[in-house]
Amino acid sequence: MRGIIRTVSVTSLIIAATLLAAGNLFARTLICNNNEDHFSKRCTIHPYAVTKVVDGNVVKGHLIGCQFKSYTCINGLCLDNYGPNQINYSLSMHDHPGFCDLLCRNPMCTDPLGWQ
Repeated sequence: MRGIIRTVSVTSLIIAATLLAAGNLFARTLICNNNEDHFSKRCTIHPYAVTKVVDGNVVKGHLIGCQFKSYTCINGLCLDNYGPNQINYSLSMHDHPGFCDLLCRNPMCTDPLGWQ
């Protein structure tokens, strides 16, 4: 019985350490205050939530949701997860407001402070 408890404890610690070490597992929601509708004023970014193997290398990208759309952005290309749209980008992966400006355009954010 003690062996099972010890195994479960060690496994739990390994899982917790893995999740904490990842660092970028938390979604970030940005708001455009000028957009009136509850859904059009939100842009949620899940940093590095997408993993893909390209030519034997593991590449990570963002999952972005806004205005009833969902995009996967990886290696300079954002793909519409529910349609054929493809949008090129040259943003830093740390430019979260830039991704919202690029993808959340129905309606566009007209707030002078932008996505925050």
